[in-house]
Amino acid sequence: MNVEDKLQIQELTARYANAMDDTDLDAWMATWDAGGTWKGGLGEFQGTEKLKELFAALGDRIKNRRHVMTNFVIDGSGDEAQQRCYMLVFDRVNDAKLIASGVYNDRLIKTGGKWKFTERRVTLDPSFRP
Repeated sequence: MNVEDKLQIQELTARYANAMDDTDLDAWMATWDAGGTWKGGLGEFQGTEKLKELFAALGDRIKNRRHVMTNFVIDGSGDEAQQRCYMLVFDRVNDAKLIASGVYNDRLIKTGGKWKFTERRVTLDPSFRP
């Protein structure tokens, strides 16, 4: 996998996080492949309509937050890739503190010259699980 693809995947991940911070459904959906799957504490959501339901369900969990993605490890070949990265979530309004951390394990596909998530699996660190 070349450096350009790795940078595009990192930027895709940043756009995903920024869309959550801005509560911008359209920008968030633009990071997904149509058959994409999100897996996490709220369950499993597959496909465009279910992902939209997930975004709505996240509601107050993403409002007034700052999602930071870091420690990217990206591998793949051709038009398929895997990524592992850390997620840090900060409160940006009430108290500037870390409120959650975890790990994303992702699968991606390059289609039409653009990388998209086909699967995002998030696991919160034990210290932040409800």
